[in-house]
Amino acid sequence: MKKLTFKNSKDFKFIKHMLIALNLSNKFDKSNEIDKNTKINDNNINNNSNNKPNGKKTNYSLVLFPLIFIISFILSLFIGRLWFAPNEIFTNSLANNILLNVRLPRLIAVSLSGACLALSGVALQNLFKNYLAGPNILGVTSGSAFGAVLAILLLSYNPYAIQMSAFTFGIMAMVLTYTIGKKLNGSLRNESESSIINLVLSGIAVSALFSAGVGIIKYVADPADKLQAITYWLLGSFTGIRWDDVYITIIPLVVCIIGLNLLKWQFNILSMGEENAKSLGLNVKKYSALIILLATLGTSSATAMAGMVQWIGLVSPHMARLVVGVDNRRLIPASMFTGASLLLICDTIARSLTPSELPLSVMTSIIGVPILLKILIKNQNKF
Repeated sequence: MKKLTFKNSKDFKFIKHMLIALNLSNKFDKSNEIDKNTKINDNNINNNSNNKPNGKKTNYSLVLFPLIFIISFILSLFIGRLWFAPNEIFTNSLANNILLNVRLPRLIAVSLSGACLALSGVALQNLFKNYLAGPNILGVTSGSAFGAVLAILLLSYNPYAIQMSAFTFGIMAMVLTYTIGKKLNGSLRNESESSIINLVLSGIAVSALFSAGVGIIKYVADPADKLQAITYWLLGSFTGIRWDDVYITIIPLVVCIIGLNLLKWQFNILSMGEENAKSLGLNVKKYSALIILLATLGTSSATAMAGMVQWIGLVSPHMARLVVGVDNRRLIPASMFTGASLLLICDTIARSLTPSELPLSVMTSIIGVPILLKILIKNQNKF
């Protein structure tokens, strides 16, 4: 069969809908890769149709993820060091104030941050075709943390400055990781073992670099004022989040969520490989840059608001992938709700377990690491 080429946008739109109908996004699975010469034959289509997830199971799961999130949100609203019954919102002025002015803005911030971290994770995993990619693994979290800490040191606690600085250094970290990995391997958008290892090692090196920068800032910070605040902030916490904080960060977080959800079919085509995506008329460089910008925007905004929140961006896509498969039309929203629910659970435990609130990164590590290990053991042949 001849190589696919398109002369106008109508042909491309037709192929886009054909790809969605045939669910060719499952080419992300190594066993179903499209041939390097971009030939799509009948056997490829038949094999792909046999590997689609069960329809009923998938439909149920798409209802299950939002349901788990809603239940987690409602329970988190009433559970804490002080427990309240739902009717106390209307009958108890203290409960009304705590629930509506303290917990509600906090839970909205937690939900949006968890969703953005998970979406950033699944976006980077899809873009680099690397299941070990994630905001914390690729250095984005460390870069954003360095930017935020630098802003705290130089500009006090200006939330706009912290957010802008976190985003700027998050982008720098991502670009640096990508550049180093590409120099080592030539291309990072493939599933070869060397590419995966080089990308992960590059991310570790960049994370170490920015972590060293954070260490220097902590060394020179005023121990009577900023050092304690920086140290606590780095451990991660949504303590003190109020409506004003939500208003400041809600725009970049929502932009990340909407933007990455709108790119679902582009993710499906990118997952088929760079050459195949180009042959289908997709501007790979443009969409790759857009995905990196959106993922970094979400990660840096969450980091600027809550500090370093580990594991959510790496673990959530794996949990969702086990249920809905690799089709990004299902995987992206499932990962989003999984991340929001998981961070809600971690935050609720952190503020309820002891009289003094536990650092959020402690809870995300305690919960996230065992989940990741179990997933890695179960899917060891795929990594």
